[in-house]
Amino acid sequence: MKKRLIVLNIIAVALILVSALFIILDLKVINKVVVEKRSSFMFEVPKNSTIKQIAEILQENKIDVSVFDLKFVAKYYNLDSKLRYGRFYIPKNKSFTTKELAIFLTRKGILTRNITIPEGLRIREIASILKKRMNIDSAGFVQLTKNKDLLKEFNIKANDLEGYLYPETYNLNENDQAEEIIRRMVSNTFNKLDSIKKEISNNTMSLHEIITLASIIQGEVMDRSEVYDISAVYNNRLKIRMLLQADPTVQYILDKPTRLRERHIKIDNPYNTYKYKGLPPGPINNPTFACIEAAVKPADKPYIYMVARGDGGHYFNSTLNGHINDKKKFDKYRRKIWRERK
Repeated sequence: MKKRLIVLNIIAVALILVSALFIILDLKVINKVVVEKRSSFMFEVPKNSTIKQIAEILQENKIDVSVFDLKFVAKYYNLDSKLRYGRFYIPKNKSFTTKELAIFLTRKGILTRNITIPEGLRIREIASILKKRMNIDSAGFVQLTKNKDLLKEFNIKANDLEGYLYPETYNLNENDQAEEIIRRMVSNTFNKLDSIKKEISNNTMSLHEIITLASIIQGEVMDRSEVYDISAVYNNRLKIRMLLQADPTVQYILDKPTRLRERHIKIDNPYNTYKYKGLPPGPINNPTFACIEAAVKPADKPYIYMVARGDGGHYFNSTLNGHINDKKKFDKYRRKIWRERK
């Protein structure tokens, strides 16, 4: 009887120890939070990776999981042979326990694609590209760029994000939502601006005005070597309160690039810089860093006039008479092209 009681006590103690061990494993391993809420990120697991290699990749991406933890959870839930390879995307503010992460890794790595957003496009044009390439709801995308919470998040004092969606090639995944893409593009713009913080803070224009001027420069530039000269023309005109007379602002009103006629430059619209002095109310496209930098670092030249040469470049001048002569050269070039096409 006494021996039986000892055996029962041993079994009871063993059960308590096992239960305690399981509780510890449950808290410290299985349901331990290994991915805290943070910005979105992506990691890649190569084909034929071992659990040890996968754990090391996770650790490199600041995921708090040990080789033992991942091995134990994968084995315990019979997932060790089901872990997949590929690119895995962790959305913003998403947290994972070890168990949830292991299950997540059993799914097929997401598909990604490179999508190029050309420079100088408007929001609706960017939305159209994303609609074609990723089936993003274009109307919903445009509406999100007017979201007050998003504007507040980035401290943008405007009615929408026009000017702040950075043109670049983005590696996007098939599960990306419009809001996440917008955040990434806007964050990209502000990251680019870090290198010219001093010039921005020392400028008399606000950041929004700088982006607005950059978008006008973007609308004019074809030969990138001219970007600082074009900026000089507009900066000098702003200083002497001269009409900017920027064709791209009128084309923005017309909603298409077109040769301007007399009737166009008489349109009564605050974006018409032939009629209203100073900058228009906001950006007319989404400019590159080169144009933003040029807006705050114009060429130190007295230019206040420019006219197209006909080959993508411009003639620049500081006097009206010089500008008139430059315009005659362009008119002559245009007549020559017209005759050749007849």
